[in-house]
Amino acid sequence: MNKGSCLMNAKRILVYAMRVALSAALPALAFAACGGAADYRPLAVGDRVPAFAAADLAGDTVSLEKLRGEAVLLNIWATWCPPCREEMPELQALAREYGPRGLRVIGVSIDMRGAEDAIRGFLEDHGIGFTILHDPDERVTRAFRAAGVPETYLIDREGRLAARWIGKLKPGAPDVRERVEQVLGEG
Repeated sequence: MNKGSCLMNAKRILVYAMRVALSAALPALAFAACGGAADYRPLAVGDRVPAFAAADLAGDTVSLEKLRGEAVLLNIWATWCPPCREEMPELQALAREYGPRGLRVIGVSIDMRGAEDAIRGFLEDHGIGFTILHDPDERVTRAFRAAGVPETYLIDREGRLAARWIGKLKPGAPDVRERVEQVLGEG
């Protein structure tokens, strides 16, 4: 191997090493420039909820901004999620009990695109009549910084988070009922 080819190999190795270093450094720099992990935190009670809108199964858009002034219980769910399926009849009972007092229950399905018939079938089979939105792109999970499904958010009339429940909601639990009563009483 001559001196010229050794220099070419060294140059190739250096270029390769720089590419590897840049491919690792650029995403980290971009993450830091956008606020990074230091600015990320789950929504906390008292935070203003993010602007979120999605279409219902009829194709009409429902926006949280337009629901300002109403108490909203927002549930993120999917038909493939067993705890989600289990809690839906209980959410329907909560909607039936508290709806006349001003609680608007909204489910946001994150089922994939094309699952509308499966969603409708599930709702029909279980007698679910509250508003269901379909968000196959899962914008709701990013906007609300959800840990997974199911996840439920109680939003007060001013658009602030009043409570957050991760996992299957137990609507009959004293803490749930107390917080719903509290939000409804503020109106």
